[in-house]
Amino acid sequence: MADRIVTCRMTDRWGNRCTGEAIDPDGEALICIRHYAAAVRTVSAAQANVTRMHRS
Repeated sequence: MADRIVTCRMTDRWGNRCTGEAIDPDGEALICIRHYAAAVRTVSAAQANVTRMHRS
């Protein structure tokens, strides 16, 4: 467990860092729950598109 709060590494288009706390402070991908959820939605949408293309 980290001794300090580790913040998310995501930035916006102006280069401002997200201030959310990282889900896993000792992990390789330091992202907060908000950015994790956005990534999961993106992957799910991409998988749905692939599934739809293969059914045609």
